[in-house]
Amino acid sequence: MTGFVKLMVVEDEPQVREEFRMAISKYQEMQLVYETDSEPQALDYLEMHPVDAVVLDIELREGDGVSFLNEIETRGLKKPFIIVVTNTGSNVTLRYLRAHGADYIYKKSNRTCSAERVLSVIEKLYPYQNAENCRKNVHVESLLYQENEDRITRKYIENELEKLGFRRSQTGFRYIAEGIFQLMNDKEGYLQMSAEVYPLIAQKYHIKQEAVASGIRNAIEAVFKKASIKNLQTYYPFDYDKEKGCPTNTEFMKNMAERLKL
Repeated sequence: MTGFVKLMVVEDEPQVREEFRMAISKYQEMQLVYETDSEPQALDYLEMHPVDAVVLDIELREGDGVSFLNEIETRGLKKPFIIVVTNTGSNVTLRYLRAHGADYIYKKSNRTCSAERVLSVIEKLYPYQNAENCRKNVHVESLLYQENEDRITRKYIENELEKLGFRRSQTGFRYIAEGIFQLMNDKEGYLQMSAEVYPLIAQKYHIKQEAVASGIRNAIEAVFKKASIKNLQTYYPFDYDKEKGCPTNTEFMKNMAERLKL
């Protein structure tokens, strides 16, 4: 690493902040210039004293890490290299963090997570952080690539649903496709249907969660009522309650997401 790295730690646990104070003493080219458990205090410091890197927790005593990332952009502050250290397992939250400025995410649940490991990541990655314009260009290119990949995945999901017997004219068709898309991107399997998937779909299509669940239910029931055994065996090779006539919303969407991942 070349140059002197000014580091700020934004973390609500005093013990963790102490670990960073101890660990950073081993790095001659790093200096802990500020530490806090408050989002407003961290932002105020950043406005007056630009830093090179930030270790950011999401849950803070005052404010939160997500708002911290948003405020950096809103206030037009120079963005430092940001490594998020968090307990959250929500894939939606992690994707949001990456899209809004997190350069690296280290989960506290990772057995190797420690202050030393986090500083080691900064030591390795910070030198490769280009000038602000270069970072923006890379970020835009990355987003464009991801958008294209997402379009391909969504088209794939829709085609598979049509093979099973779903029709695009069905109200629940787009809700099901969107739900399966979210579940396919949930690599760690943390997403909960009622608590996270339904709200995401409702927000995207500006409807109530109850309407999402109802639309999905009606579409599934209509398809399974008419689908041939051969078609089901080919495109939905999973067990379900034959007395009810079709799988539940959760069963269907999670099973389809698993099948389409392969």
